[in-house]
Formats: sequence, C-alpha cells, structure tokens
Amino acid sequence: MKPTLDSIASAKAKLADEIRALEQQEQALRKEQAADAFTQVMSVLHLFAQHFDNAQKAEIAALVAGGAKAPKKTAAQKAELPPKYWLPHNGETWSGRGRPPRSFTAWEGTVSHKEWKARHPKEKFPKFPG
Repeated sequence: MKPTLDSIASAKAKLADEIRALEQQEQALRKEQAADAFTQVMSVLHLFAQHFDNAQKAEIAALVAGGAKAPKKTAAQKAELPPKYWLPHNGETWSGRGRPPRSFTAWEGTVSHKEWKARHPKEKFPKFPG
C-alpha cells in the first residue's frame, strides 16, 4: 500500500510530538544534572579556593559571569617573552613590548639614568645581560 499525504502528515505530527516530549525530558534532566554539578563545584571551591592564584580566580569568574565561553587569555597566561631590558640597581626586567613598567619610567628621571645615558646615547634602557 502506497502512503498518502495524510498518512505522511500524521506521521510527521506524531514525530514532532515525540521530539517535543524528548526535548522536555532532556531539559528536565539537564536541570537535575546542573544542580548536582553545582553542588560538586561548590564543594571543590570551598576546599581549594584559598590555593588558587589570581589568574585562576579570574578564569573562574569569567566562566561564571559569561557562561561557558572560553575566557580570554590574561597576561599571566600569555607566553612569557624573554627580557630585553633590565635595571641593574633592582634587577627588574622588561621584554620591550607594551608600555614600559613604572620602575623603568621612574628610573628615567634619576641621576643614574642620566649618567648611563651619557655613556650609551643610542640605547633606550640597559640591555638584559642574559
């Protein structure tokens, strides 16, 4: 027997109803699982929160605030560049990218910077020895 348009339409309607019922079951199950997951996450956070560093705390906060999106990389997560410049008096280093650290800009106004600059007129800051 060849199917008719009416039989196809009624079969599609039954399938649509089944799909809706399955989607509702899925939604209810996800809510239940989310409640269990929340309990587990909270217990882990209570145990280990004090041991997280600032980058880890920021990643957790970004996930909570923005949903399940992957967080943007923070400065601590980016690949660390080797130092290009350093300040001999305190050992602080700088990769040469971005704005100079405050200690470098503060050092520019000192007498030791003027003396160093007189001996190295073409250099911006002392080169890192390593």
